[in-house]
Amino acid sequence: MQSFSRKTMVIRVILWVHIIVLALGAANAQGNRPGRTYSFVYLGDMHFDKRSHHDFEWVQANKPNDIRQIEDYIRITEKYTPGLLRRIQTSIESSDGQIKMIVQGGDLTEGLCGSRELQETQFMDALKCVRKYIPDTRFITTKGNHDITGPGAKEAFDSVMLPWLSDECGKQIDSASFHIMEGPDLFVFFDAYHDNSLDWLEKTLSQNRHRYVFVVMHPPAVPYNARSTWHLFSRAREKDVRERFLNILGANKVVLLTGHLHKYVVLARRTSTGAFVQFSMNSVISSPKILVRDHLEGVENYGSALVELEPEFQPDTKEQRQKSLEDEKPYIAYFEYADFPGYAIINVSEAGINIDIYTGDSDKVWKNVPLGSVLNN
Repeated sequence: MQSFSRKTMVIRVILWVHIIVLALGAANAQGNRPGRTYSFVYLGDMHFDKRSHHDFEWVQANKPNDIRQIEDYIRITEKYTPGLLRRIQTSIESSDGQIKMIVQGGDLTEGLCGSRELQETQFMDALKCVRKYIPDTRFITTKGNHDITGPGAKEAFDSVMLPWLSDECGKQIDSASFHIMEGPDLFVFFDAYHDNSLDWLEKTLSQNRHRYVFVVMHPPAVPYNARSTWHLFSRAREKDVRERFLNILGANKVVLLTGHLHKYVVLARRTSTGAFVQFSMNSVISSPKILVRDHLEGVENYGSALVELEPEFQPDTKEQRQKSLEDEKPYIAYFEYADFPGYAIINVSEAGINIDIYTGDSDKVWKNVPLGSVLNN
């Protein structure tokens, strides 16, 4: 009798283990399975702004050349930002749950407010505007240079944006360098202006198992237009640091999402450890009719001639900027460039990553870019 009971218990344990394994397998199939398919919206710079956000006496005294720019962003925020956000919400609603989040590449706000209190108000008003038009979908942003420009702006970012990011990510965020998982994929948000630790980046990429990895950072890693000294680690004394940074991106086959230069670009950059893709968008929609200008395709279009697209930009540094592009040219395996604002919907699946590009707040795809073919060039 005792032997029968022991045998029965063993059978029951085996059955329970089998049930647990099946349940775990089913849960994995429902959630974090390698073949999971989803999409997310990518937005470039937005520069949200209102007149009430600025101490104009401070701006006049400290940044007088930026007053015209501020006036322009105030106009854009009022006239065109709501339409962009409404369009994104329509895309979310029609996706049947496919679009999981919105990622924004920094310079959410214009900054240059003049005090911590005004910058906090600017952040809060920008986030209220997002929630007004996009009430439910996660909105996750990285730090841009304008977000922390002006007295008290860095402290304002920490006091307003870090709690917001904590809520959106469902975990405590204490720095603008952080990571999240979306299913099997790793999203790393890299602070280019304070916590830009390559030790942290390398450790984060190596310790989090992933199918694909997206790194979101405001400035580009690879220069691609007339402002070709505006990339991260661009100074001559940072040459070794930049080389390590590029090799980290290449070793992990990163899809790098950036902004800062207000242009559209897709490029592949070779390194000694592998290749990575850099994708950039601009989401400052400044008129009701959007034209695509200076559309270039092919690696033969990458080089010093890109400086001529903005002939009036800092002529005193022209030779330096041209050299920066020529030095980079041998490593470029794919290149596409254009000048227009808009947004992107990035589609992710086991089959690969492809990007639908939209001009302005249009609902019509301008172009689809399969990143697999970009990396394989």
